[in-house]
Amino acid sequence: MKIEDIKVPLDSKKIESAVQNEEPIEIISYSLTREIEEYVNDLLTVFLSACNQEDLLSSMSYSSGELLANANKANAKRIFFQEKGLDINNQEDYKHGMVTFSAETTVNKEHYQKLQKDKDLYIKYILSMKNKVITLEVINKSVLTEAEKVRIQGKMECARKYNSMEDALTDIDRTEGSGLGLIIILLMLKQLGIKKECLKVESNDAETIAKIIIPIEEIVPPSINLGLEEDLECI
Repeated sequence: MKIEDIKVPLDSKKIESAVQNEEPIEIISYSLTREIEEYVNDLLTVFLSACNQEDLLSSMSYSSGELLANANKANAKRIFFQEKGLDINNQEDYKHGMVTFSAETTVNKEHYQKLQKDKDLYIKYILSMKNKVITLEVINKSVLTEAEKVRIQGKMECARKYNSMEDALTDIDRTEGSGLGLIIILLMLKQLGIKKECLKVESNDAETIAKIIIPIEEIVPPSINLGLEEDLECI
């Protein structure tokens, strides 16, 4: 099931039918606006209700928002570096470009949104439930650089030693947003009893795919209180 126009109200019955028939639900966009974020949350609410997994809404809503923001940032970053005449794969160029990247792309948001569409730098958001496994995928049309791969892998490896947000906040590197969002996702999965290997971020020769896999039968009540909700309010 593909949703072509987010301005059309969600059809709950079609979403419920897609879940029942184990069909993926897909949205495609070229930017991340407040309207799209709200639409995704509404879709997620209906989807999880159809899966009888309403308790996952908080963690999956956060995870969706984080992965969508990362995908949008990656696409915008490619355009920004091209416009500045910088090589995103060159370490010195990368450091130089990232100094002003966030500020300039925030101030000129509409400019970059237009270029992302012109250059077909899309973001795909896909939800599915098959064989009692919920899968959330966020795909963007940008290939990870080697430095980005190393940074992401480093954060995911670091997350293995954390049991709480307090552990993460006292230990993380604040460079480029620190990758804290990925760490929080991993902690949330841990709280649900899901293995960390259920979060994957990888590239092929055309896209980057971030995927969260949640086997419903593995979900267990949290054995410890990670204090995620209280700590998230402070970030």
